[in-house]
Order: sequence, then structure tokens, then C-alpha cells
Amino acid sequence: MKTLSVLAMFLVFGFQLSAQTLAYQSLPVPAVKPGLDILLHYTSPSDEVIVKDGKLTHIATTYHYDESRPYVATPAGVSQQAILESVPLNGHQLNALKDMINNSDFLYLPGSTYGAPEGQRSYDYNLHIKADGREKAVAYRSNPSYGNAPAPFERMQEYIWKLVTEVER
Repeated sequence: MKTLSVLAMFLVFGFQLSAQTLAYQSLPVPAVKPGLDILLHYTSPSDEVIVKDGKLTHIATTYHYDESRPYVATPAGVSQQAILESVPLNGHQLNALKDMINNSDFLYLPGSTYGAPEGQRSYDYNLHIKADGREKAVAYRSNPSYGNAPAPFERMQEYIWKLVTEVER
């Protein structure tokens, strides 16, 4: 019985040593953190979102109107406020962003302008993405009299806001 308990302790001790040596083995280190090559620049009438070097910046634009002249639609002033400034994204967020860019077909849109023709009243949305050696810039001029934004543009727009909301928490 005594030899059995000694043998059991020897086995347990032996397994602990072999498990400890695994912790010291070096794992391959990637040359570059995934997603650092992504450049994303999104602008809307009220926001600007930039992802560059793995960091996210969100700038909000506020339009100020003259309360004594409520019938005038032209703003009396405009101000901007940085909501997030160069906040690092984690590896999961960068990989998910890269997957979304590749799966949304945004980089393969046939045109570069959609919606209302230039010169027509519109709310302008712009998205410029550079990833994996490919680059695409798309402008969408929102006006109810003209077509909607292309589906890949809308998917990217929704994902950008999901990412901004996640980072702002």
C-alpha cells in the first residue's frame, strides 16, 4: 500500500513537471497585429469615424440654429466634439472588422457615387476603406427622391455603428 501511494505521488509530481514545461515553450509570434493595415474613414452629416493603425476615433458634429429665427434651416454655427480619440481596438474587434470588410462586398461595388446627383439637396455619407492591398471610396447622397445606398454600403455603415457603440461602453 505504501509503494502504491509513493507511485501515485511520483506520477502526480511527474505530470505537474511536464505541464509546467509546456508553459515555457515559445509560441510563434505574428509579424504584425492583425488588422493594423485597415484604414477606414466614414463621414456623415453628424459624425466622423476613423479606424487607423488599429485605433478608433469618433468625432460628433453638432449644428447650432438661431432660436430667434426658427424658420431658417441654415445653421448659425457648427461645433465638433471628440467622443473617442485613438482608442485601441482589441484583436477580436480588428479581426471582426476585417472579416466584415471582406464579407460585405463593399470593396467590389461597381460605382463610387450613389443616390442623388451632385448639386441636388442631400445628406452626404462617405466611406473610404483600405484593407488587404485593396481600396474603395464610396459617396452616398441621401435624398428620398432617389435610390437607397447599396446594400454593402449599408452593411458597413451598420457595422461601424455597432463597433463604435461597443468601444464607447
